[in-house]
Amino acid sequence: MTLQTDVRCLGPKGERTVPLANFIKDAYTTELAHDELVSEVIVRIPAKNSGGAYLAFKRSAPVYPTASAAVQLTMDGDTCRDVAIVLGCVGLTPIKVKEAEPMLRGVQINDKAISAAVESAHAAADPQSDMRGSAEYKRTLVGALVKRAIEIAVRRARGEQVEVSHIYA
Repeated sequence: MTLQTDVRCLGPKGERTVPLANFIKDAYTTELAHDELVSEVIVRIPAKNSGGAYLAFKRSAPVYPTASAAVQLTMDGDTCRDVAIVLGCVGLTPIKVKEAEPMLRGVQINDKAISAAVESAHAAADPQSDMRGSAEYKRTLVGALVKRAIEIAVRRARGEQVEVSHIYA
């Protein structure tokens, strides 16, 4: 969801292309018609000086995450030229944190900019309390994941090799 991605659908009426952001409609519901199938997923290669990170907080490897965050950004020197932030497992569908993007785009990525993005992510999250944690716990967790994902994405955009794995409780 952080990369420009299209889903090509094929059915008796022909072929159509749907942006991934529009393909997922609701929990367990997609844009796919009952007589269509996915024939192709097209992911555009990010621009030069781009970096991304996906972090998920889980109890163990095979389980559903408590929360996750994905960040993709493109840097121009120390300035963020483009950014996308998406939250997972804290709503019925992935949540694109649109409010955070203008806070980072066109500015230097520093603690102040990251804090503003974290606050936007915290506000955008719509988690339900369940056995994995309370809604407030998940909101706090998403903030920590977004902060760390931004930091990793910036380092990767600068050409650093950054090894990360999911975070296990």
